Amino acid sequence: MDVTHSELQPFHDWIENLPGVTQAPRRFGGVEFQVHGLEFMHFHGGTCLDVHLSMEDQSKVLAEDKAEHHQFAPEAGWVTVRIRSDRDLENAREVVQLAYSRAKTSWKLIWLDVRPVRR
Repeated sequence: MDVTHSELQPFHDWIENLPGVTQAPRRFGGVEFQVHGLEFMHFHGGTCLDVHLSMEDQSKVLAEDKAEHHQFAPEAGWVTVRIRSDRDLENAREVVQLAYSRAKTSWKLIWLDVRPVRR
């Protein structure tokens, strides 16, 4: 069963409304979703998305068949999620949540690492 645009819209809205999420143009075209300037995912059309995970989360979602290996950057934690059914949509939400949580944490660690030390 194919997922319709009306079924996908709430998913898109959910991503856009996650706290701190912004959209930015991608250097390869299209739009990426960021938290504090760090990309955590982008769409290819409406039903295919690439998501950036930790290596541990990447292994987990691949083992559970919730995502596929990314075509160009699997060694960097990227996975591809294809939404073709309601189950895929549930998996996509879970994978995006993992990436969003990682991006929020990564931003905090980067900020702590580069902020000036006060004496």
